[in-house]
Amino acid sequence: MYSRELDGKTYTFGVSGKLWRDALLMYDHQTRSLWSHITGEAIQGTLKGKKLKPLASMPQITWKTWQDNYPDTNVLSVLYRGEMREDIGSDLYERYHTSQDTGVSGTKYTDKRLPNKSLVIGVQVKDNKGKTHYRAYPLSLFSDTPIINDTVDGVPLLIYHDKQTFATAVYNRSLDGKVGKFMTKSGYMAQDLSGREWNLITGKAKSHKAIDLRLERIPAVNIYWFAWARYYPDTTIYNR
Repeated sequence: MYSRELDGKTYTFGVSGKLWRDALLMYDHQTRSLWSHITGEAIQGTLKGKKLKPLASMPQITWKTWQDNYPDTNVLSVLYRGEMREDIGSDLYERYHTSQDTGVSGTKYTDKRLPNKSLVIGVQVKDNKGKTHYRAYPLSLFSDTPIINDTVDGVPLLIYHDKQTFATAVYNRSLDGKVGKFMTKSGYMAQDLSGREWNLITGKAKSHKAIDLRLERIPAVNIYWFAWARYYPDTTIYNR
């Protein structure tokens, strides 16, 4: 997810139908520049080299889990075959997801640190010098626990993934100048070492004494390893 505002202007986007590194490209209606949906960068056109600001979102969460936490949510309906729908039904990419195919270009991917079709949480963080660092968290690591406490080049992170609902969120563990450590409580709740409980969908503290506290969410994406590694070859991989 990205902000559509850039240099004081608001742009509207569509799908170009073109591919770059086996991933779809967006285009903006104002300049017809082409944008990578993975990096948010314009790779061709008037705005080449410009980069959209990534926004933190909740990748692939069940509607029930979302609705439990945000009951006043509006639902976007789309016109599909003459009917307003919130869900178009079957997954058009089902065969692709269950196969070993890795794109359409025939490129042989060489980063063998993980199997190509392994699902990972891709995270990018900036250190205090403004340098961006990349790390991948294989979803297989969350089979026993939904929470990982990690630090990426000085940035303390809380990575959450629920294998049942597929809810994923990444937060900065630093709050009020202190770095917290979190453990599983129940459901999508966590507890820090001080005993405070936290909602990992909203990032907010549940305790009445800390009700106004909220963890800073970090942009993250659920993505196949081959795609993440191809765009960010310097990425590290988290290992317990």
